[in-house]
Amino acid sequence: MTSGQERSDMALSGILTDAEISAGLQTCQAADSFCHKTFFVKCGLNSKSNDQLGKVFGILDQDKSGFIEKDELRLFLQNFKSDARVLTDHETEVFLKAGDTDGDGKIGVDGSQIEHLIHEKINMSITDILSASDIAAALRDCQAPDSFNHKKFFQISGMTKKSANQVKEIFQILDNDQSGFIEEEELKYFLQRFESGARVLTAAETKSFLAAIDHDGDGKIGAA
Repeated sequence: MTSGQERSDMALSGILTDAEISAGLQTCQAADSFCHKTFFVKCGLNSKSNDQLGKVFGILDQDKSGFIEKDELRLFLQNFKSDARVLTDHETEVFLKAGDTDGDGKIGVDGSQIEHLIHEKINMSITDILSASDIAAALRDCQAPDSFNHKKFFQISGMTKKSANQVKEIFQILDNDQSGFIEEEELKYFLQRFESGARVLTAAETKSFLAAIDHDGDGKIGAA
């Protein structure tokens, strides 16, 4: 018997290529590393037509209620590949908050909520601002735990040469939950926003990075 997730997997393969699906899933293999904006860009959802998006999210709506509820959203990745992991509670809450524009605790499959979720602030990725070679060089410089220095990373990656608006755009991309701030929990995944296979910052690196940029002492970095 074919499971619901396997049927979804096969149906989605008619809209997205296997390579696109794999690219999206590779960005979020570790728990709490899922970023819907990055996933949508990597798997190509942001370049699909509204009709195709409707089909994709219709497949994700397992009970055909016209909405994607929290329990369905938790299984989001398994609709793309049946043996993919389940989203964590934190990832699910962040994802739901991004798409639930009317605050009813669910995402409408047909209409503006899907378009908002797909297209808001995801049409630009970090590689649209920084070169891939500069990003690779910056990541190589801090491969070892506790070797990350934000000033050096910004310099090598080319961020110091960018305009204030471009730097703001980068930090908006890094703001996973679109709260307008980058909190400590998001900051530890800083390197993974540049390359999905990069390491997580250590606790010491994260705290040092936050303390250096948190100018008002509120425990977070303004991304807006």
